Amino acid sequence: MFKNYMTSVWRYISRNKAFTSINVLGLAIGMMACMLITQYVMHEFSYDDFLKNKNQIFRVQLDRYDKGELSTRWASGCAGVGADLKNDFPEVQYYTRLTQRNSVFAHDDVFFKEDYAYFASEDFFRVFSIKLLEGTDSVVLKDPFKIVVSQSMAKKYFGSENPIGKLLKNNGENDYEITGVFEDLPDNSHMKIDILMSFSSLNKLWNDPITSWQWDGFLTYILLDERTNVKAFEAKLPAFVQKHAGEELKKYSASMVFHLQPVTDIHLDSDFIGEFKQNGNRQSTYFLSIVAVLILIIAWINYINLSTAKSIERAREVGVRKVMGGFRSQLIQQFLFESVLLNAVAVVIAIAFVILLTPSFSDITGRQLDYLLFRQKMFWVWMGLLIIGGALLSGLYPAFVLSGYKPVEVLKGRFKNTNKGIYFRKGMVITQFIASITLIVGTFTVYRQIRHMQEQELGVNIDQTLILNSPNVVDSTYQQKFQVFKNTIEQYSEVAGMTASTSIPGRQPGWNAGGIRRLSQGEEDAKQYRVILMDHDFTKVFGIALAAGRSFSAETSDEESSVLLNEAACRQMGFQHPEEALNDKIFFWGDTFKIVGVVKNYHQESLKKAYDPLVFRYGKSPGGYYSIKFNTANVKESLVNFENDWKTLFPGNPFIHFFLDDHYNQQYKADQQFGKVFGIFSTLAIFIACLGLFGLSSLTAIQRTKEIGVRKVLGASIPSILSLISKDYIALLGISIVVSTPLAWWVMTTWLQSFANRIAMEWWIFALPSLVVIAIALFTVSIHTIKAARTNPAKSLRYE
Repeated sequence: MFKNYMTSVWRYISRNKAFTSINVLGLAIGMMACMLITQYVMHEFSYDDFLKNKNQIFRVQLDRYDKGELSTRWASGCAGVGADLKNDFPEVQYYTRLTQRNSVFAHDDVFFKEDYAYFASEDFFRVFSIKLLEGTDSVVLKDPFKIVVSQSMAKKYFGSENPIGKLLKNNGENDYEITGVFEDLPDNSHMKIDILMSFSSLNKLWNDPITSWQWDGFLTYILLDERTNVKAFEAKLPAFVQKHAGEELKKYSASMVFHLQPVTDIHLDSDFIGEFKQNGNRQSTYFLSIVAVLILIIAWINYINLSTAKSIERAREVGVRKVMGGFRSQLIQQFLFESVLLNAVAVVIAIAFVILLTPSFSDITGRQLDYLLFRQKMFWVWMGLLIIGGALLSGLYPAFVLSGYKPVEVLKGRFKNTNKGIYFRKGMVITQFIASITLIVGTFTVYRQIRHMQEQELGVNIDQTLILNSPNVVDSTYQQKFQVFKNTIEQYSEVAGMTASTSIPGRQPGWNAGGIRRLSQGEEDAKQYRVILMDHDFTKVFGIALAAGRSFSAETSDEESSVLLNEAACRQMGFQHPEEALNDKIFFWGDTFKIVGVVKNYHQESLKKAYDPLVFRYGKSPGGYYSIKFNTANVKESLVNFENDWKTLFPGNPFIHFFLDDHYNQQYKADQQFGKVFGIFSTLAIFIACLGLFGLSSLTAIQRTKEIGVRKVLGASIPSILSLISKDYIALLGISIVVSTPLAWWVMTTWLQSFANRIAMEWWIFALPSLVVIAIALFTVSIHTIKAARTNPAKSLRYE
């Protein structure tokens, strides 16, 4: 019987090469798209799964409130909470805290600036099961001025030498002894760490235990006992806060709330101040999961539609088989076997495509997928289920329809005039185009939102701006050297100006200060602000407009006691108009400052976020970034000159530079990647739908060949025949548009909620994709209809 089934399938495929190719190709593309997206989704959900005690590790995330209003959300919260949690609660087995500090490390004449160097407390390797290749987890970070490096860092500084016991000098001041080497963190970790210095070193450097609850910027992780009820433990934290900081917070009408973030949820659910790196987005990941399912459904719908439509041509075959004694169960088995075989071939082709396209897809998504899917045992189980399940879903209905034909009706040729299966196929076509239109609207909306953010006026000029990381290795002559460097750079004809600041546009200010208020206000009116230290050329170089007052001036004595506000900070302090703020005084951590100017709001960060209240303080040579505004076609030549001047004045410091517009647009990278992925798979969905429509319209044209011939004999024109054949599809598309419009509006409005500055969902955003789909569908249908209409009527009337 199996041999008979194989013979039957082979004859069927050889006689219907084009139809079978369309069917299998549609299934293969759908499965390929589903697999690629599944690889990405699996990668996103795999973050930190490699940790041994992943279900017991939690990050202590901090929300700070002013007068009951949420003011800041910290990933890196207050310094003292970890030790107090360990002391107060037996459920906490271990805790570790980390804080980042700008560092240039040197060994002999090799030196590098390391962006991912952290001070970490001694139990870091007990909390996180990161493999130590050298050293013991309980002691490598115990003593002051000890350091642990990643495997790649060890190779970077020492080559093939054993680094244990060797010294690295930090910022030209203190030597740290290497006590351990840890395995490089995998790509699917929410942490990015290259170097860890012992936290006890900070206590020595600052001669003060770091236990403050009002000092933020410290990441705290705890390892809970496996028997701990996490929700019950978290419910104890408000009383814990009241015990340790209640009286201090009450002075400022402030409060703080701690949340326990499961370490495996951080990547998809966390976007707070002080993250290790830019995280993913759970909502976007779910959206892509839905896209994967929709594409697979569209591919299966194609198979069902084409198979049931093609079944009309196989009606006589079924009738003859039944007359010759074939049972219905045997016919069902035959057609299901055919479906399983086609699905299996589609799966093989899909896997081949996935292997070929995964490297390119990794580049698009910005994730190292590394054929993650194929290394999962469950993947191959699911592939088997996909073949069987797909065959049943896509082949069961056609099998029962085919096997249910009545031999008498079929052999008399009356079956073609029935409506069996037509409504089902129409429903499937409608479903396909609802999904396709929704995906196109989504792609269009994502593209417009990203363009909107990139094209909006920022209120700050970021063009033609070179950024240098300020030196870390400095001495008592730094301020004098900075002035010499600035004067030297500004002598170049292509340079319009240079400024120094602790932050630049496109980066969240690292200085977040609470307790700031007007001198005339009480402590209960104090609020939190972002603070930027800058020299007098900052507003000029970046073209930031003044709303009132003046900017900083190098000629004004005691300018260090002056501040600027932006309009958001001005309003937060209670001023109705910028002019009211001028010459008023503010209290800032025990010091008094005079407001000399108010700058207009500008987008310090991406347009995804609202304007932050900013306070600008004056410094003659603030560390952080040097911003050079220049205009020249000879960029390489200018960079060589700048680097030579840098090396002369700041030896031992790497010359690290980047262009501000590129840096600023990095904030949109995740959204751009999401838009690309969404767009690619939306296009694939349309292609699959049109592939099915192409096959369906081909069969329709073939089945109505005689009708078209009769109409031509009676004088019908080609346009009228085209209109006749197309109107059914136009009706189906109309229904699809009516249903998909509110669905697409709801989905994309939900997505846009995460943007502070967002586009409006105007009517044409839905109309344009709908017209595109109609045009594509009509073109697809017209190809076969016009071909049939142009056929000689004599041939058409002899058909069959």
